[in-house]
Amino acid sequence: MQKLSIALFTLLSSTTVLADDTSPFSFSATAGVSLGGDTIGTLVYEDNSDDTVKAGDGIFIGGGIHYQANKDFDIKLNALYHFDAAEAKNGDLTFSRWAFEAIPYYNLNDNVKLGAGIGFDTSVELDSDFTLDAKFNNTTKLIFSGLYAFNYSQISLELRYEVAEYEVSSVGNLSIPSNIANTHQLDGNRFAALVHWNF
Repeated sequence: MQKLSIALFTLLSSTTVLADDTSPFSFSATAGVSLGGDTIGTLVYEDNSDDTVKAGDGIFIGGGIHYQANKDFDIKLNALYHFDAAEAKNGDLTFSRWAFEAIPYYNLNDNVKLGAGIGFDTSVELDSDFTLDAKFNNTTKLIFSGLYAFNYSQISLELRYEVAEYEVSSVGNLSIPSNIANTHQLDGNRFAALVHWNF
């Protein structure tokens, strides 16, 4: 009996050590949609319908790294491709950028967390088959985020609001003076919903 007790104690101790060694890092794949911002361009089709490209509309695709600092706080780092496009038989109109983000979260409970962070939008471009292409300066943005993790699932849902402005740097081969660009900034503020597959 004494040998059995010692064996059980050893097993339980080993299990505890394994639990303590669980990595605080995890990863996610992300997809989402956003709405908002100034209108950049509109395609009008032969049937008089139209499709509009906006500075805040579009689709997110990317992934992230999550670090659990303790039971109350964690941080999520994201790398996302964000684009909005209007397509026609004779050409496309696309506004795109790469977004890199850091969002600290406070965990309200096991399911809900709230966060506020910053992002950096780079390689911001308007590609057009109908007019001259345009490039925009890199810009920082504010992110206000709420995230819900579903029980017994690897999926979490994020609702966020982003504050961003885009300043054109060139149209075609023509550089735009900063004093002109400053007075013609695009409003890129948007609401977004994203789904994260955590692993």
